[in-house]
Amino acid sequence: MKVTNILPLAILPFFVACMNDGSSKEEELPNNQVTLKDYNIIIAPDLSNRINMALYPKPIHDTVLISSLIGHSSDLLTLNTRRSGQADIYKIDFINRGILNGTSFEPKKMTIDFNRFENNQMDRVKYIRQGLKADEQQFSDEVKRVYDYSLKNQTGADVWNYFNETVKASLVDASPKRIQSGSNILVDKKNNNVVLLLKDGYLENANKGKGYRLDPALIAKIRQDFKASRKSDLAAFIKADSAYSLNKTDFNLKDVNIFIAELVDRSLDKYGVAKEQPTDFQIIKVVWEKWLKDSGSPNVKVVQAVNTKQEFYQEFEQFLKTL
Repeated sequence: MKVTNILPLAILPFFVACMNDGSSKEEELPNNQVTLKDYNIIIAPDLSNRINMALYPKPIHDTVLISSLIGHSSDLLTLNTRRSGQADIYKIDFINRGILNGTSFEPKKMTIDFNRFENNQMDRVKYIRQGLKADEQQFSDEVKRVYDYSLKNQTGADVWNYFNETVKASLVDASPKRIQSGSNILVDKKNNNVVLLLKDGYLENANKGKGYRLDPALIAKIRQDFKASRKSDLAAFIKADSAYSLNKTDFNLKDVNIFIAELVDRSLDKYGVAKEQPTDFQIIKVVWEKWLKDSGSPNVKVVQAVNTKQEFYQEFEQFLKTL
C-alpha cells in the first residue's frame, strides 16, 4: 500500500464529490450520501484432524493462506476507495477456545488492529510504515505455533456452536454511524463483520445428531435420493426437504458475513476426477449456504481448496468488495 495516497479525513467531502462524477465542485452534488466500510476480519480455522496433511492432503497449508492474507492487510486498507481513518481488524478466533487453556499462546500476537488509532491518521501511517511488517510476521509465527500444537493435540471443532455462541465475543457493532453531515454530503461509517472459516465442509461431531451433522452418510443419502427423484435442480431438491438441513442457529447472524474456504471434496480421486455425481462439494455448498442464510447471514460464500495463495487472496478480496 502506498501510504502517500492516504488522504486526511478533512478533505473527504471533496474527494467523494470528485469520485462520484469527476467534478471538483462539491456544491454540484447536493444531498449526496456515502458509506465508508471497514472490516472486522475474524479468521476461524478448524483445528481438528483436517489439518493433518497426511490424512487430508490439500495443495496449500492453512498457515500459508493466513500469512498471505495478513500480508495484504495494508493493501486492503484502500479497498473501496478508502483513504483515511480505516478501522480494519484482523484476528484469529478459536472454534474450540479450550485450546487456550494450559498453553502459552498469546491472542494479542494474532491480532492486527488499525482501529486503535481512531482519528489519528498520522499514527496510523507511521505504524504502516514502521511497525506493520513486524506485526505481520509475529502474527504468522504465532499461528504456526498454534497449528504445530494442534497437530499433536487434536480436539473437535463444533462449528454449529461457534456460530451460535462463540463468535459473539469477536463481533463489533455493525450499525452505521454518521461521521459528517452538511447541506451537500452525508458520510456514514460502517463496520462489516467477516468470518473467514477454514473448514473442509464436513460436520462430523460425534456428540450431536440430526440437524447438526453433515457427514459422509448424509451426503451419500442426499445423492442417492436426488438421483432417485430424477430432478435436475440439486439446490431446489435439498432446500425442499428439512431432513437434509442443518438447524439454524438461535443467534441471528444478521451482522455476520461468512466466507468458507478450503473445502476438500472427498468424492474426487487423486487426479481430481469426480467418482460420484453430484459431488460432495456440490451438496455441501448448498447445505452450508442454506443453513447460514436461514440463520440470518446476509452474505455467504463457499469455495473449494485453492491451488495457490494468490487465488485464495483474490477470492477473499472479491468477497469483501461485494459487502
